[in-house]
Amino acid sequence: MTWFATSKTPCHGTRVPPVILNTTPQRLLTLLPQTTVILLTFFVAGCGSAKIEYRPNELHAVSLHREQGDEDHAASKESSIRAAALAERWFGTADSPIWPSDLLVGAAGANEVVRMDDVERSAGPVGRGNDRIERGLYRKHCVPCHGITGDGRGLAASMLAPYPRDFRRGTFKFKSTPTGVKPTRADLVRTLHDGIPGTSMPSFAALELSKEFQNDIESLVEYVRFLSIRGEVERRLIAKHARGESQLNPDDESAIEVVRLVVANWASAETKVLPIPNPPELTPAQFEESAKRGEEWFRSELTACAKCHGPSGAGDGNSQDFDDWTKDWTLLAGIDPKKKSDWKEMKPFGALKPVIDKPRNLAWGAFHGGGNRQDLFRRLVLGIEGTPMPPIARAINGNPGLTDDEIWDLVHYVQSLSRVTSSRVTSSRVTSSRVASSKSTLDDTMRSKPEGAAE
Repeated sequence: MTWFATSKTPCHGTRVPPVILNTTPQRLLTLLPQTTVILLTFFVAGCGSAKIEYRPNELHAVSLHREQGDEDHAASKESSIRAAALAERWFGTADSPIWPSDLLVGAAGANEVVRMDDVERSAGPVGRGNDRIERGLYRKHCVPCHGITGDGRGLAASMLAPYPRDFRRGTFKFKSTPTGVKPTRADLVRTLHDGIPGTSMPSFAALELSKEFQNDIESLVEYVRFLSIRGEVERRLIAKHARGESQLNPDDESAIEVVRLVVANWASAETKVLPIPNPPELTPAQFEESAKRGEEWFRSELTACAKCHGPSGAGDGNSQDFDDWTKDWTLLAGIDPKKKSDWKEMKPFGALKPVIDKPRNLAWGAFHGGGNRQDLFRRLVLGIEGTPMPPIARAINGNPGLTDDEIWDLVHYVQSLSRVTSSRVTSSRVTSSRVASSKSTLDDTMRSKPEGAAE
């Protein structure tokens, strides 16, 4: 199956679209020579008449069959092919996506979960029609890393750390909703707008500066939602077939119910945003005192922050864990991700080398989910879904844990780590007054930003 070609336009006279050069000008180019980027772009843009198809999720099928002691690859392939066929019937192809409205009749808000005009604009090959509106946004901006299927296996994926996300699992790290709840539109817009500092995920904020491209982020968000819904439906269908619960016929009510369930989960996300209290206004001296209290909480058994991030927040704790995307096809299938001889068995089915999910060195200041105080408060109380970072115990409804004031103390300590480091870079002889001044200045800068943008 040739899944990387994206156009039926003949090779001669084809203009290479700026897939990577326009969207990841520094991060990916530091990883790939320019000639490699151009070659990748040719692959992504397409040349010839190859059909574009979503790649069946054979890795998940193999994992589920192995979980049940069945290592018959023919059986797992049948599960993946049957599920892929049903997903295509209900959601269309990579060039012509559709929405299963007929399966969702009567489901509240189901047809508003994705905006299909934006999905149609983002899907398909890069180009313009007679209306001069650019299409194929996903292939232009996202395919080199996230892949046609949204499986996180684009051509550049194996060279990146961390790997690009596999949207099909339906799990998103940086959001304003609790564990197990889907992200809101605003959460995904924010990720595309701001990027993820410290990773290869760039900011697409520059698109908004152009009248022509100012709506591209919203259109891409709709397609990411679409890919995630389609991919999670496919995964659940694979599970049904692998466990003998369904033969995945189009009229199988239990299979149709999978679509309704996944869509309903996305439809309800907007109502489940966790409110974040306003941060306290502090003088530099008050910030210092708050950070000192936060340091105690950071090292306490109640939070266990130091166990992973280390006693000084340098990311040198004892954690040697993997994220859920890796556990999904290793531990589920009885594979030790630390044993090369084990995990390489899964490589033919789409597995990338397992990489330990290292805790952040907080002194770097490159916080993946945002670095202002409300962002950090949110990460503490919600955790980072899909990773070893759990929600912190919060003292609400009589439960033992930290009060909001104590969580703010912890937030201030985390911020103080990177601020002290940045000050020391400027001068090796830093006085406490200059550190306090630096913190105060950065705090003022932080306050000038919209701290509740995701709500």
